[in-house]
Formats: sequence, C-alpha cells, structure tokens
Amino acid sequence: MRPRTSKTAMILSLVGWLGLVTTPSPLGAQRADTTRAFPDSVRKVAKLAPIAVTATRTERAVFRTPNPLLVTDVAVIREEAPNGVADLFRNLPGVDLTGVGPNQGRLVIRGQRGQRILLLENGLRLNNTRRQQDFGELPALTDINAVSRVEIVRGPASVLYGTDAIGGVVNQITLMPPSIEDGNLVRGSLFSRYATADAQRLVSGRVDGRSGAFGFGVSAAYRDANEYRAPAGTFGNLTLASETLVRDSGVLDRHVAADLRYDFSTGRAVSLRISRYEAEHAGFGFVEPADLGDPDGPTVRIRYPTQDVTRVSATYSASDLGWLVADRLAITGWSSDNDRLLDIDVDVPFGQPFPPGAGVRSFTRNLTDIRSHGGRVEAAKVFGGRHVLTYGADFLLDLSDNSDSSRTVVTTFGPPSVDDNTTPSVPNAGYRSAGLFAQTDLAVASRLSIGLGLRGQLFTAWTRRTRELPQDTLVSETDATVVGSVSAGYAILPELNLVAIASRAFRAPNLVERFFEGPVAEAGAFQIPNPGLQPETSFNLDLGLKFRNERIYAEAFYFRNTIYDGIRSQPTGSQVGGLDGFRNVNVDRLRDQGLEVLAEARIGLGFSVLGHFTKLSSENADSSSPVGDSYSSKVGGELAWHERGGRFFAAYEIRHQGERDDVELGESPVGDTLPAFTVHNVRAGVRLPEVAGTAATLGVAVLNLADRLYAEGPNTSFFRPEPRRSAVLTLRVDF
Repeated sequence: MRPRTSKTAMILSLVGWLGLVTTPSPLGAQRADTTRAFPDSVRKVAKLAPIAVTATRTERAVFRTPNPLLVTDVAVIREEAPNGVADLFRNLPGVDLTGVGPNQGRLVIRGQRGQRILLLENGLRLNNTRRQQDFGELPALTDINAVSRVEIVRGPASVLYGTDAIGGVVNQITLMPPSIEDGNLVRGSLFSRYATADAQRLVSGRVDGRSGAFGFGVSAAYRDANEYRAPAGTFGNLTLASETLVRDSGVLDRHVAADLRYDFSTGRAVSLRISRYEAEHAGFGFVEPADLGDPDGPTVRIRYPTQDVTRVSATYSASDLGWLVADRLAITGWSSDNDRLLDIDVDVPFGQPFPPGAGVRSFTRNLTDIRSHGGRVEAAKVFGGRHVLTYGADFLLDLSDNSDSSRTVVTTFGPPSVDDNTTPSVPNAGYRSAGLFAQTDLAVASRLSIGLGLRGQLFTAWTRRTRELPQDTLVSETDATVVGSVSAGYAILPELNLVAIASRAFRAPNLVERFFEGPVAEAGAFQIPNPGLQPETSFNLDLGLKFRNERIYAEAFYFRNTIYDGIRSQPTGSQVGGLDGFRNVNVDRLRDQGLEVLAEARIGLGFSVLGHFTKLSSENADSSSPVGDSYSSKVGGELAWHERGGRFFAAYEIRHQGERDDVELGESPVGDTLPAFTVHNVRAGVRLPEVAGTAATLGVAVLNLADRLYAEGPNTSFFRPEPRRSAVLTLRVDF
C-alpha cells in the first residue's frame, strides 16, 4: 500500500550468463578468513567483491553478470561495524532505508520495499506471507557479525527465486565451517560494540573448526540498545528546539547459531544449520506529538514486545559430478517457527469543542505464529565446455495461526464507551507454493553471451478453522503464473562490457492482503477482505556498462520497472458498522525508472575512492497521484586509506539526498516536500601486534558527524528521525 493524503489511508498503510565459464562450485560455497582483522580481501575494490552467487546461483565474476549487483564482504562488515545489513548499503546506489533503531531497518531497492523485496539467508527465503506488504521481514533475523558477505540484486529475480523478488533480492551469506582443504584447526573471534546515541552494548563471538571430515561453527550475540535521541534542528517545516527522544527505537535481542558439516570427499558434503533469534522491546518508533509542535495530535505507537524465530536447514551438495544431466547438485530442506507479538496503541484526541480528554483510545494486541517449511532441488550442467544450464524445483508452505484482542474507548461528554473484541482480524490461514525453473547461460561467440530463464509457479492461499470466526466462511484461492528473463552481454573491449536484461517477475498477494477483516479504529475505517486478489506482475529492463581494470571498477545502469496489477487499499463507498469501508484491489500500474552509477578505484599509497549517483522517478501510470516515498536523487562516496601492512585504516564518508516534491507525505510535519540533507561519517581502526597467534583490533567511528536532524525518506510521513551524533567504539579479538 502506498502513502495517501488522508490519515485513514496513511494509518492503513502501517497496520549468465558468463563469457568464460569455470567449473561451478557447490551452492553457497562462500568462505572467509576469520583469523585477521584486515584479511587479503581488502583488495582491488573495497566494497564490491569480485565474486557473487545470488544473481546466477553459481560463483560468477560481478563484472561478467548482466544484473546490477552490490556485494560487501566480511572485511567491509568488520571495518564498518554496522547495526545491520541496511547500514552497509546506505551509501551505495539504488538503495534506501526504511525503519529506525538497530533491528528494524529494512532495505528499499529502486523505490520498492516490504514484500516486494525478497530477503534470503544463504539463498533460503526469510520472507513469509503473514507480514504486511509495506514492511517485509527483518534482516536482523541474521546476525550481521556472523555474515561473510551480503549480496543485493537490484531489480527482479523471480526466475530463480519465485514470489516477492519483484523489486530486488538481499542475500545474507553466513560464515561457514572451515573446508576440508583447510585441514584440522580451531579458530574464533570475539567482538564488542558500544554506541553513545543509544547507549548500545553488543557482544558477539564465533568459534569454528575442523577435525577430519567434520567441520563445525558456533556463534552467539547479545545486544541491549536504549531508545535514542534525535538532534535539535530544522527539517523542512519541522523544528526541534532540543534533543528529542525517539520512542520505541531500542531493542534487546539475542542470536545463537550452530553449523555442522560432514565432507564425504572434496566437493561432496552434507551440512546442518540451526539458529535462534529473540528480540524484545522493539518498535516502529515515534516522536511525541508535543515534541512536533502538535500537543493535541494523534499518537500511533506500534511495538513488538517479543519476536522469536527458530530456523533449521539441511543441505546436501556435490560438485564435479560429471553426470549426464548434472555437474553440480544441491538438495536443501528448511523449516522455521516465527512467533511475534504486535501491539498497536492509538490515541486520537477530539479537541475543541469537546472537553479535555475526549477522544478515541484503541489498544490492539496480535499474536501470530507462522510455521514455514520449504525445500529446493537445484542442479547445474556445463556443456560445450562453456555453457551452463541451471534448473530445479522449489516449494514453500506457510501456516499462520493468529489471535487478537482489542479494546476501544470513546470519550465525549458523557461516560466513556468501551468496546472489547477478541475476533481475529486475520483468520488462521495457509499458503502453499511450488515452482519449476531453468536458466541457461550461453557463450555464443567470443564476445557475446546470452542468458535465457523461465519459471512456472503454482500457489494457493486458504483460510483454516479459527476460534471466534464462523466455519462456513472458509475460502481457498489458487493462481498460477509463468515468468521469464532474457539477458545479453557484449565485450566491447576486454575491460568494457555492454549488458542488458529484460525480465518478468511476480508477487503473490499475502495472507494479510487477502484475508484481513475488521475495524481499524485508529483510522476510522473498516478493512474488507478480498480473497480473489490477483498477483502483482512486473516487466523490468536494465541496460548498462561495466568497466574493470587493475585499479578501477565502474558501472552505469539505466532501469525501468513497471508493476502491473499493483495492490492498493481503496475506499469501497460503503460503510460497515458506521466506518468507511476499504478493500485491497489490483488497480495500480507503478513505474520506477532511473539511473545508477558506481565507481571505485585504488589511487595509490593505500588510498581508495568510491563514488555513486542515483536518479529515481516513480509514478502511478494509471493516475496523477505520486507514489514515491523515497528520495529521487542520491550522491555520495568514500575516501579510504589502508596501511600496506594492514595495521591501520581510516575512512571519510559523505552522502547527500536531494529534495523531492513529487511525493505524498500526507499530513507529515515536515511539509509537502522531502527536504534535502547531507550526512558525514568518519571511521578508523588499528590492529595491535599479535601475541601467541591472537590479534586485537580497535575501531572508532563518528556517525552523523555534523549532528544533523534528518530522516530517511520512508520514515518521513510518520516522522522518525535518525540518531544524533554518535561515537561507536569496537574491539575485535581474533584467535
């Protein structure tokens, strides 16, 4: 759902190809040296790793893939010590951020967010169908300090990944146990982080090793972050006279994970991963109306008192098979249990001529238990010496159980009117999906490569027996879709590739969009279910140039992505129980287009420089109403220095977001325009001398160096500013 000018709708929106092919490696075979603070991967290009797996499901040079990719590896993660994956990509093209606090940040890719972005861990989906479209799942489910690399595909990728990959894909690839080639060893690291803005205290650690055919890895993290304060200042029409508390912006969370691996031989192994994430006291974040200059304004408080997620996955992988139908095979099964408690507390004063205290106070509590199960069988075959066929099947089953309780108190001139309700707004429901996919990467000439991809998908959503709901209303809806992609690359010069990709993608309506029914008291509206919603589909075109030599990597992409049958909540013109009726319908034709430029270079004496530029335009092609909610331009970069011996590093970072006026902010206190802002960050680190094979690294960073009041674009409609100037201190010990 997109922002609208009315408070009702605003609050409703809350509630491979390859020129020269090497032998493919096992799926997800990414390893990192955890024994040094600055490993050898601080190399030609600091932020864009040379190899990626997400776009094509095999290890490919970023330079040789047609997709626009962003890749950061363990070296960058260690230097920048981010709160989460979203912080890693703020200063790169095509990516914005929504959400505040250390665990609520989610990525916006080319103007799309929420369930239009597919979130993965080690190539396996984290998205589930019980999240509201605008929000999506939390990248924080994966411990950023146990990640070896993060890869972002900017643009659709439904051929390989199915539903939700309509705007982009984010793949968090975790550290793996040592390989059998590493021999017997035990190694590990300890990490601590303190930030002044939210008095955050984080401690994490990992130990992994190998004994013969067995490899293991164990990691854990604990973080306690308070609510932070935003600086005084002016942002658009809004002025904060002093430092201001951003409520519900803290979190207490814990990670624990264990990886086991048994290698039958080189290239053939079975692995098991078990992880657990627990979070308490997280929230959507808000500023008290009085601090925004509107003491009689409404208060919308959205909190997650608890969220607990347990995931188990098992994989058999084999490479160098030499079979007639496959050289590489991976079989994966996974299961997760996601329990979360959501509280929505809304206070809407009536104001004059009603007496003080008159208004509507609504408190809603939702408990959701989502059990997800999935599997994937994938094979790859190299034929003709340089062509690759990747094919397979995947399936997904989501089962959602829901319980709700709400109390609405209306106070006017007489005694308060109290209404208690325990009817679930979303019934117990299920979602089932199965797909077949194939992608070929053909080197048809010495300079020309062509890729073709195709996926067929069948999915069903249905309601299940639910307490408090009549059983004669059970429904089931089944849909099917076929999507495909065509890519091409031409080597104009050995260092210069012209690339293009055209693809179709889709997103199946989730359980909330189909089945939510009930009053949204804080919006003065009633949401009517629409089980028959059709999938959103898209057509995307990317045209780009990639350049690479010994010192420079650069790319420029023009893109145009059109989403058809976009889902939007619209008024029905009817009333239910005295409230205006709203219903999700397929009405939008959303178009995002723009230009993305990225360049990185080594300039000598240990210095490297990065620069980027993004221009984004968003529109609803079927109406005159603007639909964008992120900035239309972004420019920035980084100047970094790494001492040749790896003992010292320092970096200065700048990012400027341009003003945007073709955007709907509703009744935001910042006004009708997204104001421009500029942010500066600095960081530095030193590696202490090794003692008995143990190395310690000290790091310091100052974020928001100018102490500027600002908010990321999607956090502006309901104003949620970023933290004041913050010093971040880190200590890492590797052994």
